[in-house]
Amino acid sequence: MIYKNLNVLDVINEKWLEHTDIEIKDGSILNMGKLSGVYEDFSYENCYMIPGLIDCHTHIFMAGDADTIGSVQSMNTTDYVLLAIKNLERHIKSGVTTIRDVGGINHYDIELKKHIKNGELLSPDLYAAGKIVTMTGGHGYFIGREADGETEVRKAVREQLKAGADLIKVISSGGVLTPGVDVNAYQFNIDELKAATEEAHKAGRKICTHCHSTQGIKNSVLAGIDSIEHATLLDREGAQMMAEAQTYMVPTLSAVDNIVKKGKDGGIPEFALKKGIDVYRKHLNSFRLALEYNIPIAMGTDAGTPLNYHGDSPREILLMVENGMGVLEAIKTSTINGAKLVGIDDKAGSISIGKNADLVIFKTNPEQQPETLLTPLQVIKRGRHIL
Repeated sequence: MIYKNLNVLDVINEKWLEHTDIEIKDGSILNMGKLSGVYEDFSYENCYMIPGLIDCHTHIFMAGDADTIGSVQSMNTTDYVLLAIKNLERHIKSGVTTIRDVGGINHYDIELKKHIKNGELLSPDLYAAGKIVTMTGGHGYFIGREADGETEVRKAVREQLKAGADLIKVISSGGVLTPGVDVNAYQFNIDELKAATEEAHKAGRKICTHCHSTQGIKNSVLAGIDSIEHATLLDREGAQMMAEAQTYMVPTLSAVDNIVKKGKDGGIPEFALKKGIDVYRKHLNSFRLALEYNIPIAMGTDAGTPLNYHGDSPREILLMVENGMGVLEAIKTSTINGAKLVGIDDKAGSISIGKNADLVIFKTNPEQQPETLLTPLQVIKRGRHIL
Protein backbone atom coordinates (compact mmCIF):
# COMPACT_ATOMS: atom_id res chain seq x y z
CA MET A 1 0.00 0.00 0.00
CA ILE A 2 1.25 3.47 -0.91
CA TYR A 3 -0.33 6.46 0.86
CA LYS A 4 -0.06 9.39 -1.51
CA ASN A 5 0.82 13.02 -1.04
CA LEU A 6 0.77 13.50 2.73
CA ASN A 7 2.42 16.00 5.04
CA VAL A 8 4.61 13.76 7.21
CA LEU A 9 6.11 14.88 10.51
CA ASP A 10 9.81 14.21 10.96
CA VAL A 11 9.81 14.30 14.77
CA ILE A 12 13.56 13.92 15.05
CA ASN A 13 14.28 17.11 13.09
CA GLU A 14 10.97 18.76 14.03
CA LYS A 15 9.88 19.54 10.49
CA TRP A 16 7.12 18.57 8.06
CA LEU A 17 7.94 16.64 4.89
CA GLU A 18 5.42 17.96 2.39
CA HIS A 19 3.95 16.01 -0.55
CA THR A 20 5.40 12.74 0.72
CA ASP A 21 4.31 9.21 -0.16
CA ILE A 22 4.59 6.37 2.34
CA GLU A 23 4.79 2.72 1.28
CA ILE A 24 3.82 0.09 3.84
CA LYS A 25 4.44 -3.62 3.51
CA ASP A 26 4.08 -6.41 6.07
CA GLY A 27 3.39 -3.90 8.84
CA SER A 28 6.54 -1.83 8.29
CA ILE A 29 7.48 1.31 6.39
CA LEU A 30 9.13 0.10 3.19
CA ASN A 31 9.80 3.39 1.44
CA MET A 32 9.23 7.15 1.55
CA GLY A 33 9.40 9.97 -0.98
CA LYS A 34 7.77 10.37 -4.39
CA LEU A 35 6.57 6.85 -5.12
CA SER A 36 4.33 5.03 -7.57
CA GLY A 37 3.06 1.50 -7.87
CA VAL A 38 0.05 -0.69 -7.34
CA TYR A 39 -2.40 -0.15 -4.47
CA GLU A 40 -2.00 3.62 -4.32
CA ASP A 41 -4.33 5.25 -1.79
CA PHE A 42 -5.26 8.91 -2.24
CA SER A 43 -7.82 8.87 0.59
CA TYR A 44 -5.58 10.92 2.90
CA GLU A 45 -4.02 13.23 0.32
CA ASN A 46 -2.90 16.57 1.81
CA CYS A 47 -3.60 15.29 5.33
CA TYR A 48 -1.09 15.28 8.20
CA MET A 49 0.65 12.15 9.46
CA ILE A 50 2.57 11.73 12.72
CA PRO A 51 4.02 8.64 14.43
CA GLY A 52 1.74 6.63 16.70
CA LEU A 53 1.66 8.09 20.19
CA ILE A 54 3.36 6.44 23.17
CA ASP A 55 1.87 6.76 26.66
CA CYS A 56 4.55 5.79 29.16
CA HIS A 57 2.35 5.75 32.29
CA THR A 58 -1.01 3.98 32.37
CA HIS A 59 -3.00 1.69 34.68
CA ILE A 60 -5.20 -0.43 32.45
CA PHE A 61 -6.94 -2.22 35.33
CA MET A 62 -8.28 1.06 36.70
CA ALA A 63 -11.32 2.76 35.18
CA GLY A 64 -10.79 6.37 36.25
CA ASP A 65 -13.44 6.08 38.95
CA ALA A 66 -13.47 8.86 41.54
CA ASP A 67 -12.71 6.41 44.34
CA THR A 68 -9.91 4.47 42.68
CA ILE A 69 -8.98 2.37 45.71
CA GLY A 70 -12.55 1.41 46.51
CA SER A 71 -13.16 0.47 42.88
CA VAL A 72 -10.03 -1.67 42.61
CA GLN A 73 -10.74 -3.50 45.84
CA SER A 74 -14.31 -4.35 44.78
CA MET A 75 -13.38 -6.01 41.46
CA ASN A 76 -12.80 -9.66 40.61
CA THR A 77 -10.60 -11.23 37.95
CA THR A 78 -13.23 -11.09 35.22
CA ASP A 79 -13.91 -7.42 36.00
CA TYR A 80 -10.22 -6.58 35.71
CA VAL A 81 -9.71 -8.37 32.40
CA LEU A 82 -12.83 -6.99 30.72
CA LEU A 83 -11.99 -3.47 31.88
CA ALA A 84 -8.42 -3.74 30.61
CA ILE A 85 -9.58 -4.93 27.17
CA LYS A 86 -11.92 -1.92 26.89
CA ASN A 87 -9.19 0.46 28.05
CA LEU A 88 -6.68 -0.90 25.55
CA GLU A 89 -9.20 -0.35 22.75
CA ARG A 90 -9.83 3.22 23.89
CA HIS A 91 -6.10 3.94 23.78
CA ILE A 92 -5.50 2.71 20.27
CA LYS A 93 -8.55 4.47 18.87
CA SER A 94 -7.19 7.74 20.28
CA GLY A 95 -3.92 7.34 18.36
CA VAL A 96 -1.84 5.67 21.08
CA THR A 97 -0.03 2.70 19.54
CA THR A 98 2.27 1.84 22.48
CA ILE A 99 1.73 2.00 26.24
CA ARG A 100 3.55 1.11 29.42
CA ASP A 101 1.34 -0.25 32.19
CA VAL A 102 3.14 0.68 35.39
CA GLY A 103 1.15 -1.04 38.08
CA GLY A 104 -0.82 -4.12 37.19
CA ILE A 105 -2.95 -6.49 39.21
CA ASN A 106 -1.72 -10.02 39.97
CA HIS A 107 0.35 -10.09 36.76
CA TYR A 108 -2.79 -9.99 34.60
CA ASP A 109 -1.02 -7.35 32.48
CA ILE A 110 1.73 -9.83 31.63
CA GLU A 111 -0.84 -12.48 30.71
CA LEU A 112 -2.72 -10.04 28.46
CA LYS A 113 0.47 -9.38 26.49
CA LYS A 114 0.33 -12.92 25.11
CA HIS A 115 -3.10 -12.29 23.60
CA ILE A 116 -2.01 -8.91 22.22
CA LYS A 117 1.01 -10.47 20.51
CA ASN A 118 -1.23 -13.15 19.01
CA GLY A 119 -3.42 -10.44 17.48
CA GLU A 120 -6.46 -11.43 19.53
CA LEU A 121 -7.06 -7.97 21.00
CA LEU A 122 -7.46 -4.50 19.53
CA SER A 123 -4.66 -2.90 21.47
CA PRO A 124 -1.51 -0.82 21.47
CA ASP A 125 1.75 -2.64 22.07
CA LEU A 126 1.88 -3.21 25.82
CA TYR A 127 4.97 -3.04 28.03
CA ALA A 128 4.01 -4.36 31.45
CA ALA A 129 5.64 -3.79 34.83
CA GLY A 130 3.77 -6.48 36.73
CA LYS A 131 3.34 -5.59 40.40
CA ILE A 132 4.77 -2.38 41.75
CA VAL A 133 7.44 -2.86 44.41
CA THR A 134 6.78 -0.73 47.50
CA MET A 135 7.78 -0.66 51.15
CA THR A 136 5.44 -2.12 53.77
CA GLY A 137 2.48 0.25 53.94
CA GLY A 138 3.95 2.32 51.13
CA HIS A 139 2.06 4.02 48.34
CA GLY A 140 0.05 1.51 46.32
CA TYR A 141 0.63 -1.34 48.76
CA PHE A 142 -2.90 -2.64 48.08
CA ILE A 143 -1.92 -3.65 44.52
CA GLY A 144 1.82 -4.06 44.99
CA ARG A 145 4.54 -6.34 46.33
CA GLU A 146 5.61 -5.02 49.73
CA ALA A 147 9.33 -5.35 50.47
CA ASP A 148 11.73 -3.90 53.04
CA GLY A 149 15.50 -3.77 52.98
CA GLU A 150 17.95 -4.32 50.16
CA THR A 151 17.72 -8.12 50.12
CA GLU A 152 13.93 -8.28 50.10
CA VAL A 153 13.69 -5.58 47.43
CA ARG A 154 16.04 -7.61 45.22
CA LYS A 155 13.82 -10.63 45.63
CA ALA A 156 10.67 -8.64 44.86
CA VAL A 157 12.20 -7.29 41.64
CA ARG A 158 13.38 -10.76 40.66
CA GLU A 159 9.84 -12.03 41.15
CA GLN A 160 8.54 -9.49 38.63
CA LEU A 161 11.26 -10.43 36.17
CA LYS A 162 10.46 -14.12 36.63
CA ALA A 163 6.80 -13.39 35.90
CA GLY A 164 7.81 -11.74 32.62
CA ALA A 165 7.81 -8.02 33.42
CA ASP A 166 9.13 -5.75 30.65
CA LEU A 167 10.15 -3.09 33.16
CA ILE A 168 10.22 -2.55 36.91
CA LYS A 169 8.22 0.01 38.87
CA VAL A 170 9.26 1.02 42.39
CA ILE A 171 7.86 3.58 44.83
CA SER A 172 10.12 6.38 46.07
CA SER A 173 7.59 8.56 47.89
CA GLY A 174 4.10 8.79 49.26
CA GLY A 175 1.21 9.25 46.86
CA VAL A 176 -2.01 11.19 46.47
CA LEU A 177 -4.31 8.14 46.32
CA THR A 178 -3.01 6.13 49.30
CA PRO A 179 -4.56 7.19 52.63
CA GLY A 180 -2.18 7.99 55.45
CA VAL A 181 0.99 8.55 53.42
CA ASP A 182 2.64 11.93 52.88
CA VAL A 183 3.55 13.01 49.33
CA ASN A 184 6.41 15.08 50.81
CA ALA A 185 8.05 12.03 52.40
CA TYR A 186 10.44 9.72 50.60
CA GLN A 187 9.88 5.99 51.08
CA PHE A 188 12.47 3.50 49.80
CA ASN A 189 16.00 4.38 50.92
CA ILE A 190 18.83 4.83 48.43
CA ASP A 191 20.29 1.36 49.12
CA GLU A 192 16.90 -0.21 48.40
CA LEU A 193 16.50 1.79 45.18
CA LYS A 194 20.03 0.89 44.08
CA ALA A 195 19.31 -2.80 44.67
CA ALA A 196 16.14 -2.59 42.55
CA THR A 197 17.97 -0.72 39.79
CA GLU A 198 20.83 -3.20 39.70
CA GLU A 199 18.44 -6.14 39.39
CA ALA A 200 16.47 -4.46 36.61
CA HIS A 201 19.49 -3.31 34.63
CA LYS A 202 21.42 -6.55 34.81
CA ALA A 203 18.32 -8.23 33.34
CA GLY A 204 18.28 -5.65 30.53
CA ARG A 205 15.13 -3.93 31.79
CA LYS A 206 14.34 -0.29 32.46
CA ILE A 207 13.20 0.84 35.89
CA CYS A 208 10.83 3.67 36.71
CA THR A 209 9.70 5.12 40.01
CA HIS A 210 6.63 6.84 41.32
CA CYS A 211 7.91 9.92 43.11
CA HIS A 212 6.47 13.20 44.34
CA SER A 213 8.88 14.18 47.11
CA THR A 214 11.91 16.40 46.63
CA GLN A 215 14.30 14.06 48.45
CA GLY A 216 12.79 11.01 46.79
CA ILE A 217 13.60 12.50 43.37
CA LYS A 218 17.24 12.99 44.37
CA ASN A 219 17.46 9.50 45.85
CA SER A 220 16.10 8.07 42.61
CA VAL A 221 18.66 9.90 40.48
CA LEU A 222 21.50 8.75 42.75
CA ALA A 223 20.21 5.18 42.45
CA GLY A 224 20.40 5.31 38.65
CA ILE A 225 16.67 4.93 37.96
CA ASP A 226 15.72 5.55 34.31
CA SER A 227 12.57 7.63 34.72
CA ILE A 228 10.86 9.51 37.51
CA GLU A 229 7.09 9.45 37.20
CA HIS A 230 5.39 12.70 38.31
CA ALA A 231 8.49 14.40 39.86
CA THR A 232 5.96 16.72 41.44
CA LEU A 233 8.10 18.54 44.02
CA LEU A 234 11.25 19.03 41.96
CA ASP A 235 13.65 21.74 43.12
CA ARG A 236 16.60 23.27 41.30
CA GLU A 237 19.16 20.93 42.81
CA GLY A 238 17.08 17.94 41.76
CA ALA A 239 16.54 19.40 38.31
CA GLN A 240 20.28 19.83 37.85
CA MET A 241 20.83 16.24 38.98
CA MET A 242 18.21 14.90 36.56
CA ALA A 243 19.64 16.93 33.68
CA GLU A 244 23.21 15.78 34.32
CA ALA A 245 22.18 12.12 34.66
CA GLN A 246 19.72 12.38 31.74
CA THR A 247 17.04 10.90 33.98
CA TYR A 248 13.68 11.08 32.23
CA MET A 249 10.71 12.86 33.69
CA VAL A 250 7.24 11.48 32.92
CA PRO A 251 5.17 14.42 34.21
CA THR A 252 1.60 12.96 34.13
CA LEU A 253 0.11 16.46 34.33
CA SER A 254 -3.31 14.96 33.61
CA ALA A 255 -3.45 13.16 36.94
CA VAL A 256 -3.44 16.12 39.30
CA ASP A 257 -5.14 18.37 36.75
CA ASN A 258 -8.19 16.10 36.66
CA ILE A 259 -8.29 15.76 40.45
CA VAL A 260 -8.21 19.53 40.97
CA LYS A 261 -10.53 20.57 38.13
CA LYS A 262 -13.10 17.78 38.43
CA GLY A 263 -12.69 16.44 41.94
CA LYS A 264 -15.00 18.63 44.01
CA ASP A 265 -18.07 17.72 41.98
CA GLY A 266 -16.72 14.38 40.77
CA GLY A 267 -16.80 12.50 44.06
CA ILE A 268 -13.07 12.11 44.67
CA PRO A 269 -12.41 11.23 48.34
CA GLU A 270 -11.61 14.26 50.48
CA PHE A 271 -8.11 13.06 51.48
CA ALA A 272 -7.07 12.65 47.81
CA LEU A 273 -8.63 15.95 46.73
CA LYS A 274 -6.82 17.82 49.52
CA LYS A 275 -3.44 16.31 48.59
CA GLY A 276 -4.06 17.01 44.91
CA ILE A 277 -4.87 20.66 45.54
CA ASP A 278 -1.81 21.01 47.78
CA VAL A 279 0.60 19.88 45.05
CA TYR A 280 -1.13 21.24 41.91
CA ARG A 281 0.83 24.49 41.46
CA LYS A 282 4.05 22.85 42.59
CA HIS A 283 3.56 20.16 39.94
CA LEU A 284 3.21 22.76 37.18
CA ASN A 285 6.28 24.59 38.49
CA SER A 286 8.25 21.34 38.43
CA PHE A 287 7.32 20.79 34.79
CA ARG A 288 8.46 24.30 33.87
CA LEU A 289 11.67 23.72 35.81
CA ALA A 290 12.26 20.57 33.75
CA LEU A 291 11.90 22.65 30.58
CA GLU A 292 14.37 25.21 31.90
CA TYR A 293 16.98 22.54 32.69
CA ASN A 294 16.38 20.54 29.47
CA ILE A 295 15.49 17.39 31.37
CA PRO A 296 14.43 14.64 28.93
CA ILE A 297 10.65 14.27 29.04
CA ALA A 298 8.39 11.44 27.88
CA MET A 299 4.61 11.65 27.81
CA GLY A 300 2.55 9.71 30.32
CA THR A 301 -0.94 10.29 31.65
CA ASP A 302 -1.48 8.08 34.72
CA ALA A 303 -4.68 7.03 32.95
CA GLY A 304 -6.99 5.10 35.26
CA THR A 305 -6.51 7.41 38.23
CA PRO A 306 -9.51 9.50 39.38
CA LEU A 307 -11.49 10.99 36.47
CA ASN A 308 -8.41 10.47 34.27
CA TYR A 309 -9.75 8.26 31.51
CA HIS A 310 -8.09 5.90 29.07
CA GLY A 311 -8.32 7.27 25.55
CA ASP A 312 -7.56 10.84 26.65
CA SER A 313 -3.78 10.67 26.23
CA PRO A 314 -3.65 13.48 23.61
CA ARG A 315 -4.93 15.86 26.30
CA GLU A 316 -1.61 15.40 28.11
CA ILE A 317 0.09 16.90 25.05
CA LEU A 318 -2.23 19.91 25.23
CA LEU A 319 -1.44 20.35 28.94
CA MET A 320 2.29 20.36 28.21
CA VAL A 321 1.75 23.00 25.51
CA GLU A 322 -0.44 25.03 27.87
CA ASN A 323 2.41 25.04 30.38
CA GLY A 324 5.18 26.27 28.13
CA MET A 325 6.26 23.49 25.79
CA GLY A 326 6.21 23.98 22.01
CA VAL A 327 3.73 21.85 20.07
CA LEU A 328 6.31 19.90 18.09
CA GLU A 329 8.39 19.32 21.21
CA ALA A 330 5.28 18.03 23.00
CA ILE A 331 4.57 15.64 20.13
CA LYS A 332 8.20 14.60 20.32
CA THR A 333 7.81 13.67 24.01
CA SER A 334 4.88 11.51 22.93
CA THR A 335 6.70 9.72 20.11
CA ILE A 336 10.48 9.45 19.76
CA ASN A 337 11.21 10.41 23.40
CA GLY A 338 8.77 7.80 24.62
CA ALA A 339 10.32 5.24 22.30
CA LYS A 340 13.79 5.98 23.68
CA LEU A 341 12.57 5.64 27.25
CA VAL A 342 10.80 2.35 26.55
CA GLY A 343 13.86 1.17 24.59
CA ILE A 344 12.13 0.67 21.23
CA ASP A 345 13.39 3.65 19.21
CA ASP A 346 14.88 1.20 16.70
CA LYS A 347 11.35 0.23 15.63
CA ALA A 348 8.96 2.94 16.84
CA GLY A 349 8.67 6.63 17.66
CA SER A 350 9.37 8.14 14.24
CA ILE A 351 8.29 7.70 10.63
CA SER A 352 11.35 6.11 9.08
CA ILE A 353 12.10 3.35 6.60
CA GLY A 354 12.24 0.00 8.38
CA LYS A 355 10.22 1.07 11.41
CA ASN A 356 6.78 -0.21 12.35
CA ALA A 357 3.90 1.34 10.43
CA ASP A 358 2.33 2.82 13.58
CA LEU A 359 0.86 6.07 12.35
CA VAL A 360 -1.85 8.65 13.03
CA ILE A 361 -3.46 10.82 10.34
CA PHE A 362 -5.24 14.14 10.90
CA LYS A 363 -7.28 16.33 8.59
CA THR A 364 -5.64 19.55 9.74
CA ASN A 365 -2.17 20.49 10.93
CA PRO A 366 -1.80 19.68 14.66
CA GLU A 367 1.12 22.08 14.99
CA GLN A 368 -1.14 24.97 14.03
CA GLN A 369 -4.24 23.58 15.76
CA PRO A 370 -3.11 21.33 18.66
CA GLU A 371 -6.73 20.40 19.50
CA THR A 372 -6.66 18.40 16.26
CA LEU A 373 -4.77 15.73 18.22
CA LEU A 374 -8.02 14.86 19.98
CA THR A 375 -9.75 13.79 16.75
CA PRO A 376 -7.62 11.53 14.55
CA LEU A 377 -8.93 10.84 11.07
CA GLN A 378 -7.22 7.44 10.96
CA VAL A 379 -5.01 5.33 13.22
CA ILE A 380 -2.74 2.76 11.57
CA LYS A 381 -1.24 -0.05 13.62
CA ARG A 382 1.35 -2.20 11.82
CA GLY A 383 -0.30 -1.16 8.56
CA ARG A 384 -3.83 -2.00 9.74
CA HIS A 385 -6.55 0.65 9.77
CA ILE A 386 -8.13 0.97 13.22
CA LEU A 387 -10.85 3.61 12.64
